[in-house]
Amino acid sequence: MKKCRFCEIINENREKEQVIYENNKFIVLTDKYRKTSVGSICLVIPKQHKKNFLELTEIDGKGIVPVINIVSKAMQKAYNCNGIRIWTAVNKEAGQSIFHCHIHVLPCGSLKDRIIAGFPGIYDLKRKILGKHKLSESLNFELAEKIRREIRILNELV
Repeated sequence: MKKCRFCEIINENREKEQVIYENNKFIVLTDKYRKTSVGSICLVIPKQHKKNFLELTEIDGKGIVPVINIVSKAMQKAYNCNGIRIWTAVNKEAGQSIFHCHIHVLPCGSLKDRIIAGFPGIYDLKRKILGKHKLSESLNFELAEKIRREIRILNELV
């Protein structure tokens, strides 16, 4: 059986990831392959393996909303943008490529961002044509640090 990439990150292999936020039930990572014109795309991931969004319990749902909320608000401040797109895919037919529930949170600052966010499969098509390219580690760190800084500020206000 193939190992789950997110379970590996959650349980053992984080050193190459930019962890934005974490609590006992969820972890938030930057997408190291994609960004919008204004900043990092984040993935909100339950630590307990769930195949997709439909497997979340009501309790999971109540826990994930505050995480998405703080990440979204931090992105707005960090990247000086009002637009945030939140989406997920359920199963291959909808474009799910990693079968561990995750919610994409995208900062949107332009029409291009809205188009990309509205058609998530465009990334998969681009990768098939151009190959898979990671963001540089320094850029990924810089963009992630902006969000982490804003989350620290937001947490101080609570």
